[in-house]
Amino acid sequence: MTRLTSQLQTEFGQEKAKMQTTISQLQTALTQVLKGFVTGQEYRNGGYYGGPANYLCLPNNPELSNRTGPGRSVLYGTEFEYGDYFKKGADQEDVPCALCRSENTSTTVMIPGRQTCYNGWKMEYHGILGSNAFDYKASSYICVDSDPEYLQGGERNNNENLIYPTTAKCGSLPCPPYGNNLLINCVVCSKSK
Repeated sequence: MTRLTSQLQTEFGQEKAKMQTTISQLQTALTQVLKGFVTGQEYRNGGYYGGPANYLCLPNNPELSNRTGPGRSVLYGTEFEYGDYFKKGADQEDVPCALCRSENTSTTVMIPGRQTCYNGWKMEYHGILGSNAFDYKASSYICVDSDPEYLQGGERNNNENLIYPTTAKCGSLPCPPYGNNLLINCVVCSKSK
């Protein structure tokens, strides 16, 4: 029995060492692209249930637009509700975020709040962040090209599915670095292995 126990302990120790090596390799293969603030549509207790359904990570070093928007698609900062379930002391605190990339794969990412890519990344295009309005059905945020194409003769105003320019709302989203009611820039960037 002692010999079997010893053998199992040795095998367990070897497997544990392999796992620790794998974890270490994964951690070193990740690089942080940006740090920032979790944002999304306004939470409302009743009333409106539309706008985008996804969260965004806005960088803490934005490149601001100098134009204001109509306020139909608005980004708000995010805070933990019942946050103590996540971590003691987190209730009502604002939520930070980070975007990381694996160095072992090619990556394409949309970065809201910027119009240029970070060093080492290739810009595919830049534009203005767009989504459906807060009081319409849920959508996702997309980066609309700064020189978008459109179909000639399509101006019938059917209002069947819409894209609104997205603006910032100060509060849980810190201003500065963001500006109240300013349009949110965006950029699509890529990086090879």
